[in-house]
Amino acid sequence: MSTSWAFVRQTIFATSRPIEDSAMLRAAYSLPEGFTDPMLLEHGLADETIPVGPEQYLEILSPAGETSPLTGWLAKHGGHGGYGIAVQVPDMTAIRERVVERGVKILIEQEALGHRIMQLNPRQVGGLLLDLDEVPDRSVWFWDDITPGPSADATVDGVLEIEVGCSDPEVFAGLWADLLDVDQPTPTSVDLGTRISFVAAETAGIAAVTLRAASGGEMHDREQLGVTFRHAR
Repeated sequence: MSTSWAFVRQTIFATSRPIEDSAMLRAAYSLPEGFTDPMLLEHGLADETIPVGPEQYLEILSPAGETSPLTGWLAKHGGHGGYGIAVQVPDMTAIRERVVERGVKILIEQEALGHRIMQLNPRQVGGLLLDLDEVPDRSVWFWDDITPGPSADATVDGVLEIEVGCSDPEVFAGLWADLLDVDQPTPTSVDLGTRISFVAAETAGIAAVTLRAASGGEMHDREQLGVTFRHAR
């Protein structure tokens, strides 16, 4: 059993219709209005980060400017899709050493708000952006000072599982477990607080997200942002 940990903080979606998609997602689950990541504009990106429960967020990315790196991705994915995840880790140094040893390309490596961040090549980790953020204190996150917090009326309060479509589920689950030094509940999944389950698929990336239902009312699966939203308790 691993003695390390990693925790999914943000599930990231991309869209060419951020205002409409954000409004529909918030209305579907009675979520509060989100806030903006102040560091993204310099990378040609805009976002809304929406609290879902006390520790996790749903982030909606969209292009900002004609040269945004997201424009090409959206054109290939029909204007929207599950784009990536942001994962809090306690020690970037050890992870970086394993990333380099296994030949995984680092796309971005910099400091943000006093913390080291690293983004890995999606093609080498299963087809989604893997954003790693070094914050050693598990109880601390980037947005603690600016988040409005979850809505008391929200019908969901956390992300239980993220299903990732990929070419070889066992290979990618094993790679993530190795790079992040985390446990594998099954040969095709890893435990990042939220379970990441890899499934065979022709189209790589986030295929489904299971949200934790906060109330006893019946909830139905829904399709939005090119992703299936499921619910469990």
